[in-house]
Amino acid sequence: MNDFFTNLRTYLGDTIFNILNGIIAIVIGFIVVKFLKFIMKRIFLRLPINTTIASFLNSILSALIYLFYILIVLNAFGLDTTGVIALVGSVGVAIGLALKDSLSNIANGILLVTTKPFNVGDFVNINGVEGSVVSINMISTVLQTTDNKIVTIPNNEILSNNIINYNAMTTRRLDLVVSVSYDSDIKKVKDVINEIVTNEELIIKDPAPVCELNELADSSLNFTLRVWVNSSDYAKLKWKLNETIVKVFAKENIEIPYNKLDVNIRNN
Repeated sequence: MNDFFTNLRTYLGDTIFNILNGIIAIVIGFIVVKFLKFIMKRIFLRLPINTTIASFLNSILSALIYLFYILIVLNAFGLDTTGVIALVGSVGVAIGLALKDSLSNIANGILLVTTKPFNVGDFVNINGVEGSVVSINMISTVLQTTDNKIVTIPNNEILSNNIINYNAMTTRRLDLVVSVSYDSDIKKVKDVINEIVTNEELIIKDPAPVCELNELADSSLNFTLRVWVNSSDYAKLKWKLNETIVKVFAKENIEIPYNKLDVNIRNN
């Protein structure tokens, strides 16, 4: 086979041989590129990633395939590609340095989509910012706060901080501290709180609610009330329990202590 190409090159001459070789490389390379792109598209469709990630990765790999295709064709035409490869490498390094932060955001965006610490619609706390996840983009993640603000957080700042996902579990435990005066009857306080809990429909009965005297504070007895609730009802139950406890304690003459200031006026 080598003798055949050597004889053909001698017969046609270097220039005509290189042109013919280049044309063959163009045709065969074009078919190979189309086949590889088809295979990549099928693979990305089967991967468990969203369409944005799949499209982005497909574009990057397609660009690399076309780059190799061009270099092979140039080499087939007998052109020296050493300088082209060096130029492409230099440009790649320069682009990489210029887009370092953006590439970091993209990489972290891929990790967010694949590891799924949260999904669109979840209510999360990211580095002290609370809100519902509106979208997870290649560069950033968008949150909508409870007071209807839109907060955009770069993806590389998300994975480097603590992430609290309030919707990851279907149920949550609500802890309330109920303070009463030292003059209060401990048994009566517990009975009243337990009755409130029993009559509250939003509270999950299993695991059972817990109410115990937890702390002897400077000016109050602090009871800890722990109940389980569906994650979607957490805030609603918290507000409702606080309001109910205040009303029922007032009705049962159970004092809720608060700071008082006595002022003595002295007339000389």
